[in-house]
Amino acid sequence: MSGMADKLSAQKERLVSIKDELVILKDLMDNTDDGLSEEQMDTIETLSEEQDAVIKRIESLEKIEQGLAAKAQPVSKQLATGGAFPKAEKGGALLAKAATVKLISHLERKSDDQVIIERYKEDDRVGAIVKSAVMPANSYTAGWASELVEQDTGAFLTDLEPVSVYAALRARSIALDFGKAESIKIPRREAGDRGLQPAFVGEGGVIPVGRMTLGSQVLNRYKVAVISAWTNEISQMSTPQIENLVRQGILDDTAFKLDQALLDNVAQVNGVRPAGLLNGVTVGSSAGDSAADIIADLKVLIDAMVSANLGANPALVMNNSRLLGLSTVMNATGTFMFRDEVRSGTLLGVPVITSANVPADLVMIVDCNSLAMANASPDFDVSDQTSLTMANADGTAPTQAGDATNYTGGDLGTEGQVNQQGGLVIEGASGTSAAGMTALSMYQTYQTAVRMVLPTSWGLIRAGAVAAINGVSW
Repeated sequence: MSGMADKLSAQKERLVSIKDELVILKDLMDNTDDGLSEEQMDTIETLSEEQDAVIKRIESLEKIEQGLAAKAQPVSKQLATGGAFPKAEKGGALLAKAATVKLISHLERKSDDQVIIERYKEDDRVGAIVKSAVMPANSYTAGWASELVEQDTGAFLTDLEPVSVYAALRARSIALDFGKAESIKIPRREAGDRGLQPAFVGEGGVIPVGRMTLGSQVLNRYKVAVISAWTNEISQMSTPQIENLVRQGILDDTAFKLDQALLDNVAQVNGVRPAGLLNGVTVGSSAGDSAADIIADLKVLIDAMVSANLGANPALVMNNSRLLGLSTVMNATGTFMFRDEVRSGTLLGVPVITSANVPADLVMIVDCNSLAMANASPDFDVSDQTSLTMANADGTAPTQAGDATNYTGGDLGTEGQVNQQGGLVIEGASGTSAAGMTALSMYQTYQTAVRMVLPTSWGLIRAGAVAAINGVSW
């Protein structure tokens, strides 16, 4: 086991070293007007490939270690638990535990350390995450706490993949981590550039010099955020119950909101949100619901990728009901045409992502190699002294976002979106409170407010990377 542990430790150290080198090169790219040299670009590519290989080796070594540990488990211990193995942790479990520590320590006026000892003394990872903002997790494992948070955030998004288009596309696309950065610049080749195409050269002829035209796509740091009010009686609940409340109550609904924004056609709003994937895309109309019509629709989507010289890593995105409809389509001989492919998760060889969050009549295709998505770990904050204006962003009064004509003070944004410096206007021109607005004091009502902020962004680095059709009724 010691030899296996040494190999795993060496691979993890190499992964940290690779990430450090990539960060240095990224800083050079951001701060150098002339961009990186060809040699440095080659280094980025080499390090990226090595990083993927090292991650796979770490995963393999960890699986081997887990297998050896399972085999070494005493038989009596398995019998004592009825022979059952522990359930795998849900993604985001560590973040929920860390948020729970902050919530309980605030409610019960205890230190974080005391709550950790009382509720999580068997899991030293929780202490590492809670303390990582002020001190190293330990003296011998570089970046352990930050890697735990990164892995747990990734695991949470993985758990969301079956229901969230955002999470499923992120798993296939260029997935990035903001870290502490406010933006990430991604180098890309300009559309239609053929500056490096060679020429046939006769004997003694001069070889032409080509020049590749490069541009960049900047992913700015945006955020989705929500505040929830909890009664303080939850501090009396058991640890698993309160963890589930924190995890379910704050994090799960972000998938729905992210999918809504990702799949719409809204333009980028500076300082507020990125553009939806359908922004600027001419959406076609479905040919119909016969077998021939379905094939025609799919050809339109795939041909759009081919025409843009893209499609090396495509994914079809549709509502769950569309996939169900496809599985029932029969040809003239009574054979189900698409059932076998649907079972395998593909359609005409293209992977399919389904979610109830996709509009029922919309089907789209995305070149995942042209889609970059960036996240950072969620941030939690707790207060039982604040006063809340009980209004959300649904566009109806009282609201944190809505039609400016209903209030004074300027544009408040649109449904599900609050503009910079925007928010509920408490007093109107006549000095009266906005209709329906209620102020809630946490101190008076014995409640606690929990705030969650999730940094996120996405962007297409090549033109023509998205195509869509609507009116689909398969």
